[in-house]
Amino acid sequence: MKGPMRSAIAGYVLMVATCLAIAAQNGKVASDESGRIVSLESAWNQAEVQHDARAMGMLLAETFEYTDSDGRFMNRGQWLDLIRNGVDQYEQLGNSGMTVHLYGNVAIVTGGYRERIKSKRNALVRFGRFTDTWIEQNGQWKCVASQATLISY
Repeated sequence: MKGPMRSAIAGYVLMVATCLAIAAQNGKVASDESGRIVSLESAWNQAEVQHDARAMGMLLAETFEYTDSDGRFMNRGQWLDLIRNGVDQYEQLGNSGMTVHLYGNVAIVTGGYRERIKSKRNALVRFGRFTDTWIEQNGQWKCVASQATLISY
């Protein structure tokens, strides 16, 4: 092979190598962002367990809306009041089976949760599923919507 054919093949190989490098970098960026979102979900659980409305507020967008497992709908202020003044005393709150779907600056997280709540006589264990919607604004991820559903076994 001589001349133009060799140049065309070399150009094609270079183009494929460049595309593969970009795809690998995008995969790493997506993985990094997914890891950040999972960390924020863990921070959410800690804030809820500790009734830390200030920490929870740092995770939420001003337009945040929440649909609770009993169907109650709350805006950001109502949700933060519930976190601050909530009567639930958690012994444990954790997520499982989380999946993060990234769409540019939007992340949709689905997963399960298990909560163990202390009551006067005993502990109540509940399981559920959740969907959280996060948006990246000014380099920070903020949750704009959350929904929880209880699962009965």
